[in-house]
Amino acid sequence: MSFNFRSVNIKAFLGVEGVSPFENTRAIKVGGYLSYAVFLALLIVVVQLVLDYSDTIQDGFWVSVLVWLVFTTELVINLWLVDNRKRYLKHNWLNVLIIIIVFPWFSYGSEWAAILRGLRLLLFLRVVLDVFGDVVNLLKQNSFGLVLAGAFFFIILAGAIFSVIEGVDFTDGVWYALVTITTVGYGDVVPLTGEGRLFGGALIIIGVALFSLVMANISAFLIGSEQKEREKDILNHVKKMQDHLDVQAELNEKRLAEILSEMSSKVDDLEKRMQAFHAERFDSSLGLLDKKVRMEKEEILQKMRQENEAVLSELRRTTLKKEDNKKT
Repeated sequence: MSFNFRSVNIKAFLGVEGVSPFENTRAIKVGGYLSYAVFLALLIVVVQLVLDYSDTIQDGFWVSVLVWLVFTTELVINLWLVDNRKRYLKHNWLNVLIIIIVFPWFSYGSEWAAILRGLRLLLFLRVVLDVFGDVVNLLKQNSFGLVLAGAFFFIILAGAIFSVIEGVDFTDGVWYALVTITTVGYGDVVPLTGEGRLFGGALIIIGVALFSLVMANISAFLIGSEQKEREKDILNHVKKMQDHLDVQAELNEKRLAEILSEMSSKVDDLEKRMQAFHAERFDSSLGLLDKKVRMEKEEILQKMRQENEAVLSELRRTTLKKEDNKKT
């Protein structure tokens, strides 16, 4: 099983992570602003320590109180805003420890007080680790680390060659190569021989190219960082839009479900009404049909009565004729 060093959260391990990138947007934004306040407080700590050691300041109690309040305010506000308070305390254990130890109203004695106040500088690890990450990214970009290593060895080699040509100390030769390649040119070490001046001219030309290469890498890194920030902002905006669209789609689905349910209930009601209507029409049709049958039946019976009466009348006439014939 291999150990992936990149997977280790160094800032969390050292207890100076600040607000985790997995927290909510508001906590991350406010935590970033508070980090600037902490950085300014750390600069005040540096000034205070320098003045303490130089005996320029006699009583820095209220400065310590101000710095402590900044640290404590950051801790309290971040704890209030973050979602996972347990993780925040776990990943910022050094912050909590320093706030407790350097409590201004604790009396440790003059020597211990200076040492404990100096512990606040450990919070510079947050800044150092961020800068270290940027430096690592810069060295990785376009093989910039190899360029710097090559420049370093070239300066050493050029210094050695210059010291041999001019007959000066090796350190003076390296110093001359450094100030020449960087195009600074202090003038405290100069070539006196023709070979040395020729070599110095070559160093100037190479220095311009090498210095331009270094600055180009740094500029590309800065531009790339700005571009990454813009891309990050765009991605965040796209994510917000996607979240908004997802919420809107969910609302539309709910509304569609409500509309379909309402339409279904209306269709069911309409079907019931149609069934009732058809049943009523059917009953009405049956009534009309029955009435028609009765009327036809009465008509038939009436015709039969009339025919029977006609037949009876005819029989009576026939009978009367027969009786008349017999009498005669």
